[in-house]
Amino acid sequence: MNQLQTHWDKIRPQFDTLPYPDYPLEMSPRNTPDDLATHNCVIPHYWRDHHVIDPAGKWILDAGCGSGYQLLALAIANPGANIVGVDISPKSLELAQQRLAYHQIENPSHFHCLAIEELPDLPDRFDYINCDDVLYLLEDPVVGLQAMKSVLKPNGIIRTNMHSSLQRAEVYRVQQFFSQLGYLEGAPTPDEIDATRQTMTTLNDWVISKRQTWRPQFEINDQAVLMNHLFRGDRGITLAEFFALLQKADLEFITMVNWRRWNLEKLFKNIEKLPTAVAQSLAEMSTEQQLHMFELLHPVHRLLDLYCGHPGQKLQRAPVAEWHDSLWQRATVCLHPQLNTHAFRQAVVTATEKLELIPFDKYLLLSNPGINVDSAFASCLLSLLESPQTVASLQAQWLEVCPPDWLTRSPTTPEKALRSLLIDLEQGGYAMLEISAS
Repeated sequence: MNQLQTHWDKIRPQFDTLPYPDYPLEMSPRNTPDDLATHNCVIPHYWRDHHVIDPAGKWILDAGCGSGYQLLALAIANPGANIVGVDISPKSLELAQQRLAYHQIENPSHFHCLAIEELPDLPDRFDYINCDDVLYLLEDPVVGLQAMKSVLKPNGIIRTNMHSSLQRAEVYRVQQFFSQLGYLEGAPTPDEIDATRQTMTTLNDWVISKRQTWRPQFEINDQAVLMNHLFRGDRGITLAEFFALLQKADLEFITMVNWRRWNLEKLFKNIEKLPTAVAQSLAEMSTEQQLHMFELLHPVHRLLDLYCGHPGQKLQRAPVAEWHDSLWQRATVCLHPQLNTHAFRQAVVTATEKLELIPFDKYLLLSNPGINVDSAFASCLLSLLESPQTVASLQAQWLEVCPPDWLTRSPTTPEKALRSLLIDLEQGGYAMLEISAS
């Protein structure tokens, strides 16, 4: 028996016993656009390439698909894409296939029972690889990253993550405690789960391990206990160590998946009041270094969740807020795909009729609440829900209902008002702006 098989033989039983996640087949992310947004391959390609791709016909791999809930989200979020699921657990793959069939997913789909290290054996090459909550289980994550890179198309993107050793430190100590009792070996048993639950509930509430790791849902959810206190093969690293793994695998960091929640400046009440030397040092750091500093100060993220790809693919482009007139004249606007829902369309229509603000974050929460758009922009939004629009065409529509400047009471310059709004929407992640070649 080779070393790889020995390693996975220790990990596989927990997923055969209780495939992850243990959501019922009928549970669907179809009506939760926030969930779908993290599985849409259009968005990471836009942030790297500043170009809006069509997911139809693209090849998407879910490396470690488990029971198929995220596979379902990938299929719904990327209509027309070819979906491939890979997992080490035959039981999980069976459930994944049943889940897609139950929801009548029309995307072409294929399934393979193999380890991530064996991905080079696949005949396909992928535009997007999703490897969520898996990489930390590998004996050598670099080998896993290299395996994914080997089946990644030249302009493809990988979404992958590792557990944060800083955020999850208390959980690892509890795992060590139960390991000393002889648990975390072989297939988990109901007796182990019951004993773990009884042990944790018997602890005094002021005990740090209980206060930091035990939640009410653990009282009734066996998988929550298995994926935390009795998690076989679990490991964590720091973000700096993660970047080192990417470098060893010859992969280039693109951005954090939830990058809006990794803003170092927002950790300070007023960054301008920092000591000059400290502020200067932080400003001179690379993006990767600033992200690591964020984690040191505020290790709130369980997963260090990022996008990466082949080196040399990132395109440099001036921020939209710095565009000059010639760029605006060549710009086309697309809405985030997960806004193209009946609920959002109705909200736009209703806001037009009642002259109300349109709360984007109510229908797709990508960042902190607060992005609201005046109903005067509703006609532009309805056009964007039909198809991408040039900035020039949106300006023409804006002129028809252009509101006055509330300070001067004079007509607002449409270019100024529209550009300001599009900058806010692009920075908030609700709109994508690409530049035509001519």
